[in-house]
Amino acid sequence: MKMLSSQRGMRPLASAALLLGLLVLSGCGYQLRGTGVDNVKLDSLQVSAEDPHSAIVREVVDTLTRERVNISSAADYHLRLFGERQESKAITYTGRATPAEMSLTSQVEFTISDRQGRALIGPETLSTERVYVNDRDNVVGSSQEADLLRREMRNDLSRQLLFRLSSISESELQSRARALDQSQ
Repeated sequence: MKMLSSQRGMRPLASAALLLGLLVLSGCGYQLRGTGVDNVKLDSLQVSAEDPHSAIVREVVDTLTRERVNISSAADYHLRLFGERQESKAITYTGRATPAEMSLTSQVEFTISDRQGRALIGPETLSTERVYVNDRDNVVGSSQEADLLRREMRNDLSRQLLFRLSSISESELQSRARALDQSQ
């Protein structure tokens, strides 16, 4: 009988702990991963890159399409991506002088120009960095981890670009174009 009454006393305590955990998660800003972008205010955009079939271009075009931006060569504004640059370097070494930790850096430069090719935004560079442990006893695992991190970094660059694009309106781009017209 004693055990039954102690279990009943635990139920409200467990419920309170669960409620507290949910409140903590909601209070700290936890949210599901996504673009983190309210919405891109541009109706249409031309997108080009040095390598139009690169993974970063596909990621950006797919995300813009999901944001209901019409990707068209007839658009008034042109987003140019100047290639994704990736760098890998050792940041710590083991006692045997082999890399223990590796740093991956990925950058993409972009501009937004008008139909005359005049840069209205940029060039701006977006970058992201990750660090991973290089396990020399598990080369395949370390290589797979590096590949996974590169994909995450590409997604991060795409989110950064979309976040930047969400802060730009067509009226802002028009006003920048007018300012360039007046300065000539």
